[in-house]
Amino acid sequence: MPTEKELDKALETALKSNELFREWFISRTKFKGDNPEYLWSRSDSPWTTVQLALPSDKTGEFEIMKRQGETDVLFVFQFPAEPMRRCGLHIENKLASGRFTKYQPQLYAARAKQWANNPKYGNYNEWDTVLVAPQSFLDGHYTLAKPFGAFVSHEEIAHYITNFGRE
Repeated sequence: MPTEKELDKALETALKSNELFREWFISRTKFKGDNPEYLWSRSDSPWTTVQLALPSDKTGEFEIMKRQGETDVLFVFQFPAEPMRRCGLHIENKLASGRFTKYQPQLYAARAKQWANNPKYGNYNEWDTVLVAPQSFLDGHYTLAKPFGAFVSHEEIAHYITNFGRE
C-alpha cells in the first residue's frame, strides 16, 4: 500500500506529464477549459501560518486566529487562450484511514488566498481547493469536507494512476 506522500508525488507527476489526466482532473474543479498547460507545482507539503476567523473553543464567537498547515500538492496551470490567467489548485490527499486536523479544510482556502500572486508559490491569480481521497473517506467525513471546492476520489484517479487503486 502506497503512503500518502508517494501518492502526492504520483499525482503531481501525472498532472505535469499526462495531458489527458490533467484535463480530466482540472475539469472536476471550477476550472474548465481546453488543454490546460502545466506551469509549476510542488508536492513537498509547504507549510505556512495562516490567519483566519475561527470560532473560539471557549465562547463559540468568531475571532481572528493563527494556525499552521500545509498543502499536499500545489499545482499551477494556465489555458493557452488565456495566458494571463494563472490557476492554482491546493490539493489535500487523504488515505482511507486518515482524518482531518482541527480546521484543516478551512485552512486550505485561507492558505490558497494568502499565497495568490506570490512568485514563491507559482504566482497564480485564481485558485480552488481539492480533496483527493477514497470515496469511503468522503462518506465518513462529508460534513467536514464541505469547505473544499472539489472532490476527486482515489477510485476515479486509479483509472489513470494505478497506485491510487492499491489502498
